Amino acid sequence: MQLPPLIPAPRVVRQHADSLSVPPRLGFLTEVDTKDPAWQLLRHQAEDWLGCVLTDGRSGGPDLRVLMDQDLADGAYRLDIGDGIEVSASDLDGVRHAWQTLRQLAGVTAFAARPNSVAPVALPALSIEDEPRFGHRGVLLDVARHFMPLSELLRFLELMAAHKLNVLQLHLSDDQGWRFEVKAYPRLTEVASWRADTPVAFDTPALEHALMAGRPHGGFYTQEELAMVVEHAGHLGITVVPEIDLPGHSVAAIAAYPFLGVEAPEVEVSTRWGVSDCILDPSERTLDFFRTVLDELMEVFPSPTIHLGGDEVPYTRWENSAPIRARAEELGLSSVGSLHGWFLGRLGDHLGSRGRRMGVWHEAIGEALPRTAVVNAWLGADTVDLSLTAGHPTVVSQHEFTYLDYRESDLAGEPSPFWPVLPLEKVHSFDPAPARVSGLEELHGGRVLGVQAQLWSEYLTDQRLRDYHAFPRLCAFAEVAWCLDKPAFEDFIERLTGDDEEAGHLQRLAAAGVEYRRLEGPEAWRARPDVAAFRASVDSRTD
Repeated sequence: MQLPPLIPAPRVVRQHADSLSVPPRLGFLTEVDTKDPAWQLLRHQAEDWLGCVLTDGRSGGPDLRVLMDQDLADGAYRLDIGDGIEVSASDLDGVRHAWQTLRQLAGVTAFAARPNSVAPVALPALSIEDEPRFGHRGVLLDVARHFMPLSELLRFLELMAAHKLNVLQLHLSDDQGWRFEVKAYPRLTEVASWRADTPVAFDTPALEHALMAGRPHGGFYTQEELAMVVEHAGHLGITVVPEIDLPGHSVAAIAAYPFLGVEAPEVEVSTRWGVSDCILDPSERTLDFFRTVLDELMEVFPSPTIHLGGDEVPYTRWENSAPIRARAEELGLSSVGSLHGWFLGRLGDHLGSRGRRMGVWHEAIGEALPRTAVVNAWLGADTVDLSLTAGHPTVVSQHEFTYLDYRESDLAGEPSPFWPVLPLEKVHSFDPAPARVSGLEELHGGRVLGVQAQLWSEYLTDQRLRDYHAFPRLCAFAEVAWCLDKPAFEDFIERLTGDDEEAGHLQRLAAAGVEYRRLEGPEAWRARPDVAAFRASVDSRTD
């Protein structure tokens, strides 16, 4: 029996003769603590994917056995299929990873919405030894620029788990919208969660002229809804890290509560993309406001890290404010810009008093930022070096390899009107931790926690378009994050497409209802004649 193409590729696969036909009733034995609520989900998954019923104890025929092996690394597993199925792991994450491999081995029907009800599942006889390269294998999902329904969030978690990704950074606030219910401050959802209009496209990368959608956009999640997301993610082995972006990217919050901004400006929730100079006033009143916000956030999200953003903060309004200049001087800071790290540091102290740590983007690095802050380095390799040299735990998030909102090609039919291009092969080629990184870690005490892909949503207006941009590039990213010895890109493509004898991974995605981008390019119906006509009209007016 031919080995089904697995993504991400396991470290070691040894294929044996024959196969195992899964019987209608499969014995189930485990050495792992089954009191964990996640076990109920694991049992249901095994039954659905393998087309059988699990019965506790030996069956007299093939069994599914789960064994504990403390010599295995966190998240690692061994999978042996012969007369039965045997999974070995040192923790529940390792079991989850083995389960997802079993799912792929079970065939395309294991990815369909309905349980596997076809003829008995035939599993190839084999032995697999596998473990993750990085502990943090993350994806950022931007629900601030375009609100995503709760059902889509839950679906995305399932797709992450299928690719052995384990951290979801949820971008909950930005200039264009606030998505987290704060019961102490109801205007954050009454006012800040809605904007009057949305840019569909701009004429040039300078964002001079905009084609507007002509309708309002918004929405928010209740705390109860997000608690449901966190619970389901936990059962899948995924940590949800919430992000409230401060002190920049805060126009929506300032629109709801003007005192938060420098000199209390009267503004509306932004209807433009890009960077705004309307940022928070780094006052004690502002700090107290966000301490309350973070208290409510921590009640919903138990993640060790709470992300505070800190990216793209223009200091113009701080520099032009005499009270803010005086505040920086009173605090003994070397510049007004140092208020950036100081402000985030005070909120980081608040998180620390509750047993949490803060995450930030690399622009927040400076004299006042605590070394305990987890840094997402999102520009070039130099920003990764900057973070490690400053001694920070670092998540490599380099945009030129990980920003999945970028177009996949320069073809005219690509549906996104955004300019940067990130081909599938470039995503797969990424090495987040080349040799120089270990030297920086040893010298300065920082360390690479892992790697993260970003799905920013300025131009990704609905689930179909988000599917198109995420897949199959997220499959390539999964190999970057997981594989200790990543196979060549040509091998990856073969596993995506399959052949006449064995379905590839793209067919699994199709069975799961994912509207991925075809390798040959966009379908004709995805073209955006409205954007082309808009840009042509602007060109004619400006000639």
